[in-house]
Amino acid sequence: MQKARPYILFIGLFAYLIIVLTFVSAKRDEVECKGMRVTVADAVANAFADEGDVVRVVKERYGDVAGRGITEIDKDSIERLLVGRSVVKSAQVYYSLDGYLHIEIRQRKPVLRVLNDDGYYVDEDGKIMPLSHKYTSRVVVATGNVSRKFACEELYPFVMALRNDEFWDAYVEQIVVDGKKEVILIPKVGNFRIVLGGMKGYEQKMEKLRLFLKKGIARKGWNLYKEINLKFGRQIVCVKK
Repeated sequence: MQKARPYILFIGLFAYLIIVLTFVSAKRDEVECKGMRVTVADAVANAFADEGDVVRVVKERYGDVAGRGITEIDKDSIERLLVGRSVVKSAQVYYSLDGYLHIEIRQRKPVLRVLNDDGYYVDEDGKIMPLSHKYTSRVVVATGNVSRKFACEELYPFVMALRNDEFWDAYVEQIVVDGKKEVILIPKVGNFRIVLGGMKGYEQKMEKLRLFLKKGIARKGWNLYKEINLKFGRQIVCVKK
């Protein structure tokens, strides 16, 4: 009997769970939807979408969900609809027994803004994201001869490296790409341009620049040069004003 007790307890618990789940399922089918409760992550810092936008998109496709049976609402379909929006990275839709349909949204986060005839963002996953008439993200701007391929394959890893470095994240404001696919940086501090050249070996070039800015130009003055050139091997070529 002592050995059988754990099995009896397990069978009893299993039967209890079946009864409870059946009861909850039956009650859930009787619940009417009272409305939507929407949560948009980082809505202040990254304001491409808000609660009103989400509610409007759902209502345009499915009408007013309030008053309908909560289990009649197709959660998966709503998730697919929202993820199909250009600014939405992920969506989770679920309902609670108090009658509300809950929608949780994560927005895509731009890291680079390309300004040319075909303006767009590149997001934190290295994918193209259209510009928004509603909100402009404060990220590094790229201008000049920037194709989508170059933006995603060359500039994206470079910009991510800048963002992951506190010094460069605060220092670089703009990237200019010339016809030879060479990169020029426009800093936030200092009235000069930084010729980086090709993207190959940018890590070493940026480390040289870091040392020069901290130990060289900071002593001589930020307005002494009009150009700092990092293209030539280990040396830094500076052009005075």
